[in-house]
Amino acid sequence: MQIDVPTKLAATAVATDAPFVVSADVNCIEVEARPTRRAFFATVAALCTGLLAPKSASAQKIHRPKGRPSTPAVSSLSKDILAAPSEWSSAVTRLLRRISYSPSANDVATARTLGFHEYVEQQLNYGAIDDSAVETFVAANYPLLGQTTDQLFGAKAAVVQAQLQEATLYRAAMSNRQLYERTVELWSQHFNIYFLKVGYLRAIDLRDVIRANAMGSFRDLLYASAQGGAMIAYHDQHISRSGAPNENYAREIMELHTLGVSGGYTQTDVAEMSRVLTGWTIAGRGDFAFNPDIHDWGEKSVLGVAIPAGSPAIGAAGIKEGERMLDVLLAHPSTATFIATKMLRWFIAYDPSPEQIAAVAATYTATSGDIKAMLRTTLNPEWLVAAPMKHKRPFHFVASCLRA
Repeated sequence: MQIDVPTKLAATAVATDAPFVVSADVNCIEVEARPTRRAFFATVAALCTGLLAPKSASAQKIHRPKGRPSTPAVSSLSKDILAAPSEWSSAVTRLLRRISYSPSANDVATARTLGFHEYVEQQLNYGAIDDSAVETFVAANYPLLGQTTDQLFGAKAAVVQAQLQEATLYRAAMSNRQLYERTVELWSQHFNIYFLKVGYLRAIDLRDVIRANAMGSFRDLLYASAQGGAMIAYHDQHISRSGAPNENYAREIMELHTLGVSGGYTQTDVAEMSRVLTGWTIAGRGDFAFNPDIHDWGEKSVLGVAIPAGSPAIGAAGIKEGERMLDVLLAHPSTATFIATKMLRWFIAYDPSPEQIAAVAATYTATSGDIKAMLRTTLNPEWLVAAPMKHKRPFHFVASCLRA
């Protein structure tokens, strides 16, 4: 069979141990012999590793190759676009395009039968959607993803990474819970972690942090991330201690996870927040732990919030300093605006209007960050019909080809 792919993607093909032959000198991939479903997804995942594997994030710098122009601002991407084809001009069909990797004929029929709002509710209630065939396939073919940190510790990193990439692609292409999978992708990018730095902990993070909380509350999602071994290891939080605090995670949690770069914090806030988070570390094979022996018990002030000096005698209760600051970040109006903007850009437009941002931010505030409630506000039929066409991210592009 043939899989049409862009020339650049085809040129990256390397699959020396794949159970079929891959030819990458044309605009398609020739697949011959033994094309099992798992082998098919394994090869596509291998071809797309350069596109799908998350790169190391840096809140401080953007490294651009020499001699190449800067990427256009997102505002320019939505200009001079083509009108959507007439068959995709209705609110229901626009909805399907935005909340799925590629709508199937069954998706279209179901959405038209239920109507716009009922279909949104069906997708939001993802646990009631039968996806047992997909989960059975994933459990049988990618067994490492269900293991504990102790079990994964002894596995080869390359095998864990391959199973994680293949399972992620498989779920995106085959799952009936399309809005859930798109939301999982949103948060996995928002709480970006580089696999090659943390290894198997990224698999734990995607399972127990992102997938477990993707449609819950943003508070639970942030807490799970902050107390996840992968996030702590990625930002070197485990080496932060009193007298030598590491500012990486303190900066990231404000700039990339909550307030946003223009959210009103200062470098002093970053430094003080890093002191608050001393003691947040990992134990064993990568499980979260609070170590009072390395916590800074001195007086601190972050974002105008005074934290009185504590005592080592408090012990494990010292973790409440960090939890208090997480709650401050969650309640900050800049966080509501930042998360609302991120969600609107993901589903609606690169440049959401101030009115749209205000509406979703108001839902965030009124519901204490209920993700389903924010999705209901975001997936507004009038906004969808009026929204410009959007470019697909590389992962979305590949998944939509496979799903179609």
